[in-house]
Amino acid sequence: MKEKVEIQRKPRILHPGQLFRRRVLSHWKHQISVMKSVADWTVMLYILIPGLLLGGGLYMELWTSPLPAWVEWIPQQAAAAALLFMFSGNVLLFVEEGDMLFLRQQPRWMKGLMLRGMVYSITVTTLKGLLFLLIALPFLYRGFQLDSWTLIAWGLLAAGTAWCTNLMVQRIRVRFLGFKKWLFSNFMRWLSYAFYLTIFTLLPGMPASAAVTGLLLMAVAVLLMRLRLSMQGSFTADTREDARIRLWLTDIVLVQAVGKPPRIRSKAWLFRRSRRIYRSSAPEKRFAGAGVKAFLRNPENLLLYVQFSVVAIPAVLFPPIVIKLIMYGALMLLVSYLLRIKWTAFAEAEFSLVLPFSGTQQMSAGTLAVRTLMLIPALIISLAFSFSIWPSWIGLLSAVPLTLISSFSVPILFSLPSLKRKY
Repeated sequence: MKEKVEIQRKPRILHPGQLFRRRVLSHWKHQISVMKSVADWTVMLYILIPGLLLGGGLYMELWTSPLPAWVEWIPQQAAAAALLFMFSGNVLLFVEEGDMLFLRQQPRWMKGLMLRGMVYSITVTTLKGLLFLLIALPFLYRGFQLDSWTLIAWGLLAAGTAWCTNLMVQRIRVRFLGFKKWLFSNFMRWLSYAFYLTIFTLLPGMPASAAVTGLLLMAVAVLLMRLRLSMQGSFTADTREDARIRLWLTDIVLVQAVGKPPRIRSKAWLFRRSRRIYRSSAPEKRFAGAGVKAFLRNPENLLLYVQFSVVAIPAVLFPPIVIKLIMYGALMLLVSYLLRIKWTAFAEAEFSLVLPFSGTQQMSAGTLAVRTLMLIPALIISLAFSFSIWPSWIGLLSAVPLTLISSFSVPILFSLPSLKRKY
């Protein structure tokens, strides 16, 4: 007797809302799977739970203890620009290439899906902005002396400005290609910042006017959504833009794992004339100079260089003095170790081993190259560290000796002999 094999079928989709919910769920499943591929959730719990406890304690301390002195040096325009940035984001329509077979023949379904996608995108960016507003509330309320009505008004203005900008940027990105797309989309972003900061400056003590302006901009955003739904001939560009947004996290993970193919240039954009970095013509000086140039000419290394310097600033700004000292020393060790790894990869590559340098010369050249490359991040971290302790010209001046001492002494700790060269 033959057994009946039941084929489990997915439930039929009878409404655009059902299709939208399925695609949102699929989108988040994909994002979570990408994050799982690079992070073990068990290990992340051991990092996230102490981090949340420490962050919660620091947040409560911002409400109960005096704020750091450097808060007085931050202009209100910078805080307003950061608020607008957090309300900004991409617009995801949840259209796919396969929709050409059916949805394009059903305008009601297509418009329903796109409308829900725009509402979803605006909701996500608004929640992100509100989360930032909640985190920055101690600085805005206690540092800038802003009352609740003013905060609500500027939040409405930032949300309205960001909604309109996000929709207009998405429209630009599907209508133009190449340099025009990059130019017009960035121009629109900067124009939104200029508009927001101008209103912020002209209406400093008028929260009602700012709130009304924000509500009017939200109404304009609704009009832009209707205009976007009536736009014709953009299906291919919409699917391309949606794919770019959905695969953004995947692209970052793959670039970190396998590296981004380097762009072939006829001339290097840094050190074009290939002059010497060091005056001396000693072999180790020439070898160190070549390593410094190779590091700075590589876009991935340069990006890592900048990212580390930027991320390290809050690590030495916010914690108490004892943790500041520990973090400062740990960051100096970490940046020196990372630069030493990059130097070893350069010095022991196949093309470098052809050069007739001894192991001793490679060691001294590596120490010199790491010291040179360490100067800029060490100066940035030292400025943040010293300025958070002495918020005056004393802090600025004390950063210079801290930078020199760290850059000279720390790289020696990671100076190891090469096993591929003779001594």
